[in-house]
Amino acid sequence: MKEISSSRIYEILGDEFKNIYIVDCASQCVYAFKESLKLPGFSQSMKYNDAMNQYIDDRVYESNRDMLRMALSFHSLYTRLEKTEQFNIHYQSKSDSEVHFMYTHFGRIMDGNRLDKIIIGFANEDLDIRRNNLDMVNNTIVPSGLRRKVLIVEDNEINREILKETLKDDYDILEAINGEEGLKILSQNYKDISIILLDVVMPVCDGFEFLNRQKSDSLLASVPVIVTTGNNSQEDELKCLGLGAVDFITKPYNARIVKSRIDSVIKLRESSMTLAAIERDELTGLYTRQAFYHHARTFIDFISNKNCHVVVLDVADFKLINGTYGTKKGNDVLVYLANAFRYYGKNGLLTRYEGDQLLGLFHSDEHIDVEKIEKNLYKIVEDAPIPNIRIKVGIYENVDKNLQIPIICDRALMAVKSISKDFKTNVAFFTKEMNQKQLAQRQMENEFKSAILNKEFKVYYQPKYDVKTEQIVGAEALVRWQKQDGEIISPGKFIPLFERDGLVVQLDTYVFENVCQFQHYRIQNNLPIVPISVNLSRASIHFSHVVAKYVEIVEQNEIPFDCVPLELTESAALYSQQIATITEQLVKAGFILHMDDFGSGYSSLTSLNELKFSTVKLDKSLIDYINQNRGKKIIQQAIDLGHGLDMKVVAEGVETKYQRDCLEKMRCDEIQGFYYSKPLKEEDFISLASY
Repeated sequence: MKEISSSRIYEILGDEFKNIYIVDCASQCVYAFKESLKLPGFSQSMKYNDAMNQYIDDRVYESNRDMLRMALSFHSLYTRLEKTEQFNIHYQSKSDSEVHFMYTHFGRIMDGNRLDKIIIGFANEDLDIRRNNLDMVNNTIVPSGLRRKVLIVEDNEINREILKETLKDDYDILEAINGEEGLKILSQNYKDISIILLDVVMPVCDGFEFLNRQKSDSLLASVPVIVTTGNNSQEDELKCLGLGAVDFITKPYNARIVKSRIDSVIKLRESSMTLAAIERDELTGLYTRQAFYHHARTFIDFISNKNCHVVVLDVADFKLINGTYGTKKGNDVLVYLANAFRYYGKNGLLTRYEGDQLLGLFHSDEHIDVEKIEKNLYKIVEDAPIPNIRIKVGIYENVDKNLQIPIICDRALMAVKSISKDFKTNVAFFTKEMNQKQLAQRQMENEFKSAILNKEFKVYYQPKYDVKTEQIVGAEALVRWQKQDGEIISPGKFIPLFERDGLVVQLDTYVFENVCQFQHYRIQNNLPIVPISVNLSRASIHFSHVVAKYVEIVEQNEIPFDCVPLELTESAALYSQQIATITEQLVKAGFILHMDDFGSGYSSLTSLNELKFSTVKLDKSLIDYINQNRGKKIIQQAIDLGHGLDMKVVAEGVETKYQRDCLEKMRCDEIQGFYYSKPLKEEDFISLASY
């Protein structure tokens, strides 16, 4: 291709463009002249239509693509540049997880009377159009600090003056004497113009051509047009409406009618803008949850004869992604997944349901193919912006259409939640058992308050035995739920639930108060006591007034702090500055701290070093390996570690004589487990302890 000088390019485009491409009209090939943002897969020479289609697919916001394909086809472009030296096209682009407002400038280089080269410049014009830069004025959207602008495109000076005089008190006025000038003004100010008053009959570029050219640019086309005309030709009205005009005003002008029509059109447009802002998630472009709820009911009712399915995509450990790679990269992941969801769920209604959860409602009479979903997931993970992301999928198949939309969505969420900790399983279906479990959990939550008032939670005591003397030297307080009808609910059902919803803080306090009252009774009646440890959950540790509350309970019962040690699970005691501060306050107040469940997973040696524990309790999962050589060595090292840090060592979950004898040889201090005793009711514990 014949070289073109830089000065000639800048003469046509200026120097503001990030990307400049040159199209050779004879070969219809496009070449990169200046390219700071290279297109993926862009070669030194590509056919123009291929290059534009690739650009549109990769960069252009979905709703603008069809318009651009028509406006930027080589034939359309060539025909237009034969008639005009240059023009702009405005559109929205999506990159860096954000929507950008772009414009492309097209210019021409002639060889005599023949169009020889087309020069294309791409530029970003992000100014202040984004929703968060808009203020609400009179319940409508208006650019911050500005009055609405009206563009009057009218060649007759008297008519322009009449319109200006009618509107000047309420609007800022821009003027153009023909359609060509009007398009130029619109291109430069479309973000601020609320409405266009367009005359049909004008020289240079009439109203019909104006509308036709405006229609080819999606952002310019978003500005509503009211056509003004001196004749009452129904044919002209229909032609203008077909080209995108929204209303007609006839001449001579009636001030009240002009103002009323303009006001109605602007309010309608701005209401639509407000709705669009509310409906779409700004990051992903998917529906917001509330908009999804609204449209989902219509969607289901419309296809009442077909089966519907809800599918949830959940990113495992998304907080870890944000913490490791940063929030921007986390946003990139969400945008990528939203686009993948669109691709694989073309016929669905999609929403960003939660921060890292995407949800879709689909219709199909075919059975869901899990193998196909697994393959799609593999492809999505392979191409993700960061390596090794894990995506879980929850599915509610053949939804009950009589249910409310939030309940329908909850069922898919239940399914994905059921595999959130399962590294082997990526797809789960909602089952009736899940629903029954959720109903049971909600019932437990609803009954919690009355259960506390009615003292349905019973404190049980599991003795701790000295290994050498085999005498009871302490106990751990555990809780059971015995309902008034006699039903007993396992702690494995209600403790994890209450830990998730925060009710465990009240339950911890309830148990601690009961144990303190038990110790108070023993002391007041001159009966012997042994330390009874009480569990302090993760949620309670983070409760802001936990130290003051527990100190108050001890002082009210007039008992020594060391007779109610506090047990912190290993995971709850993972070292942090907040945990360090709380534990230091507890120790300073007089409490003795035990690390519970050591060896169950985290094994935080930092916590043992930094936090002031007096006792470490070896978890049952560790003791179960005592019959293996490696397991025995690990347990021995754990005991030696505890002693080396001047701590007592208690072994939990001891069930056999062999385990007990091994622990004695290893110089473990205390044993707790079914070998000696299961958790006991208060009266049984007193009887067994013989005090």
